[in-house]
Amino acid sequence: MSHFEVHEVTFKGNKDTHKFVVTYGLHCFAKNGQENSINLCYSDEFETREIDLERYFASKQIRHCVETLDKQKLLYETTKEKYFTFESVNSLSGYPEKYKVCLCIFKENRLLRIHVTSAFFDRENKPVPNKHYTIFKLAMDAKRRPRGKVIPKEASRK
Repeated sequence: MSHFEVHEVTFKGNKDTHKFVVTYGLHCFAKNGQENSINLCYSDEFETREIDLERYFASKQIRHCVETLDKQKLLYETTKEKYFTFESVNSLSGYPEKYKVCLCIFKENRLLRIHVTSAFFDRENKPVPNKHYTIFKLAMDAKRRPRGKVIPKEASRK
């Protein structure tokens, strides 16, 4: 589980450098009642979930993908979430599938934060929105938010 440790990532753009603190939620590797869920639970202060082997093995790629968001990943935004997708080989089936990583980007106590809320193989095959953003645009938006703006509930779980 060391790949879920809190870490910093820095993105250097043409004009600005953005440093983020990155955290991960348990939905990246746990989900109850799935075919690949095992009878081993993980708890945070809000809930307890079964570890899902499919999610767990795939989650080992998330850190690298977050660290390279400035290189090639486009982030999509819906009313519910920000996310990026990429093709990944499912280690249990051996076949490539679309992998979706959902995140919150915000400012907390003057620090920029990326909180990865969930990650999973996306089998719904919904089309991605036409509107996409770079990490630099989202970092500037987060920096501009006024003080006292509430931390996204997905990150604070309050």
